[in-house]
Amino acid sequence: MAMQLSLYRVGAWCWIVTGVGHLIGEVLLRLSPSPEGTAAHAAMGEHYFELMGTRRSIQQMMTGFGVAMGLAIALSGLLFLLVARVAADDKARPAGFVGLAVSAAMFTVAVTLLPPPPIVLFALASLAFAAALIVKPARTA
Repeated sequence: MAMQLSLYRVGAWCWIVTGVGHLIGEVLLRLSPSPEGTAAHAAMGEHYFELMGTRRSIQQMMTGFGVAMGLAIALSGLLFLLVARVAADDKARPAGFVGLAVSAAMFTVAVTLLPPPPIVLFALASLAFAAALIVKPARTA
């Protein structure tokens, strides 16, 4: 069964925008932190722990997780786009199911723990991947 690749691409772009937005947010939080943010970062920077032979602060770990998450989400979106480019619509269908499942899981995490931008973007990605799997592609003559 064929898949609507234009809708699938919308889902992929939602992932890319979320990842890039996450990276931009990391930079902006460092450039213009709130007084509360500055105090929190200072407190996290004072608490160190040993982890697998390294000494890291909580602040270093949180920054590392944040940057890694932004990169991983953006890369996932790019990989979804590459699948759409190299695979025929019927061969890309499994990627559509993966996109839908993981977008729905990320939406659940976002609703539970994150601010509005990832909630909206993962909701849109979930809807786009679902629609891509349901809507029949237009026939070309």
